[in-house]
Amino acid sequence: MSLLQSFRSFFSIADPYYEPDPETALMVFDLQEIAVVCHKLRPRQFGQVEYRGRYWSATCLEDLVLLPGTRVKVVDRVELILVVTPIAAVQSRAVLSKKRIEQTA
Repeated sequence: MSLLQSFRSFFSIADPYYEPDPETALMVFDLQEIAVVCHKLRPRQFGQVEYRGRYWSATCLEDLVLLPGTRVKVVDRVELILVVTPIAAVQSRAVLSKKRIEQTA
């Protein structure tokens, strides 16, 4: 089970009757947008980010400490908690993926 799956299962246990409506979630929440860290995010712990002018609890599933002012990409939302990844990590993964594709071709 991946860390993200275990994170989601933790919240489904907290509220076993919660079933999100995917269409509504897409209308009111856009993933892949930029947020800014307000309070330090430690690995697998909660911190705070500013997203669309509001403060949200957030977590990063990578083994990184994200300091205030760090720009992050919102990759998921579990109820009222945003799951973020640093923009530099997203860009480096894209470069690594491109290199792997070039090497296999």
